[in-house]
Amino acid sequence: MADESTKPVAIRLQAAGHRVTRPRLAVVAALRELGGHHTADEVHAHLIRQNTALPRTSVYNSLVLLADLGLVMRADIGPGAVVYEAADGWHHHFVCRSCGSVHDVPCVIGTPPCLSPGADVGQVDEAQVIFRGICRNCLGDAQ
Repeated sequence: MADESTKPVAIRLQAAGHRVTRPRLAVVAALRELGGHHTADEVHAHLIRQNTALPRTSVYNSLVLLADLGLVMRADIGPGAVVYEAADGWHHHFVCRSCGSVHDVPCVIGTPPCLSPGADVGQVDEAQVIFRGICRNCLGDAQ
């Protein structure tokens, strides 16, 4: 069922005790094809355009599981829908207040959690940093 591009995902799903299903593999493949940051609805629309008919619920459920397992990255970039991406390494995000574009920002440490809350709140799995401002393209347009 898995091709060479999704084989590592299949192996990690099995290792985590989850089934390797067509929807899960299709969602990972779609994120890789799309590149960048996309909502579940955008992933679903891409799959429909590619003649991969999956219920919207299957796409949402697959994205949640894949993100929980660290097979895709989930970023809460502010108001609106959460975005997902096929990421090979931990990083942060910059969101442009003008055009809404989302850019990857390398993490100095490279693995989660890269920050500490500074208080004993329990076990921290990850810390997401969202930088906000005006991107280079919009700054260039303003000059």
